[in-house]
Amino acid sequence: MARENSEAAETARCLDEALAGTFPASDPPAMTSPIAATPSAHSVVEASTTPLRVYRVIEASQASEPFAPSSSGGRWSPPGQACVYASLSPAGAMLEYLAHAGNGAPPELLLATAELPAGATLAECNEPSTWRDLPYRPEVQQVGAAWLGSARSLALRVPSALVDGEVNVLLDPSHPGYAALQVQALTPVRIDPRLQSAR
Repeated sequence: MARENSEAAETARCLDEALAGTFPASDPPAMTSPIAATPSAHSVVEASTTPLRVYRVIEASQASEPFAPSSSGGRWSPPGQACVYASLSPAGAMLEYLAHAGNGAPPELLLATAELPAGATLAECNEPSTWRDLPYRPEVQQVGAAWLGSARSLALRVPSALVDGEVNVLLDPSHPGYAALQVQALTPVRIDPRLQSAR
């Protein structure tokens, strides 16, 4: 019996070694993710070869400049530094609008859709542990301030504090590539009454 167990264990070991070369520990970054990183990187570079689509929910008065920068500051950027906040999904854009609109949101709004050139985005991978906190924390705003000052990329991906898995995108209006942002559509969108009543 001991010999049979030893032979079975040896067979299993040989099989594991034979299969080890056929299944990589992970797929290449370009196959599984639009970003690629090294373990020590503070930010990682988008590896996608397709444009990145971003969204904002805006009021009709903003239609002429749907991605206009603001210097009022936010979670990831300090007051006084111009920045544009957008989302990677229409739902994320609506949630962000509702979270910041207060109780005076009009029922009819516009969903602004734009595209960024491929490779124009970095992803922040070392967010401070306080990034979800309210009020906004200076050390979190410094992440955006440092990025804005570096001119390293047109856009920076950051996590949404509203929903795990949602992603927001900061746009640097002073970056040379900002002119490449292409507004694709302005689509009427309304706030579902159930969302209004839930507030």
